[in-house]
Amino acid sequence: MKYTVSVYHGYYGCETGCCGHIVEITDEDGKSKKQFEFSHPYGDDAKQYAIDLAKSVVSHQWPKCADSIDWDTVQVDEIRDEC
Repeated sequence: MKYTVSVYHGYYGCETGCCGHIVEITDEDGKSKKQFEFSHPYGDDAKQYAIDLAKSVVSHQWPKCADSIDWDTVQVDEIRDEC
């Protein structure tokens, strides 16, 4: 099965104002799973930060999928240092 991984900035609840980045994995049937992480790149290279975050999250949350991902194709939609 082929998986697509996206990393993008998001918020954790409307009332909290807390933000971070979401790692989303989608299979070829369009089914997706998301994991919110309270983290930011803080000056690091945004694309490398996104790939490292995605690898970490996928290997912990969905380890069976990790070997089926071409990590060079991670979609980096929006990475921010702050909210």
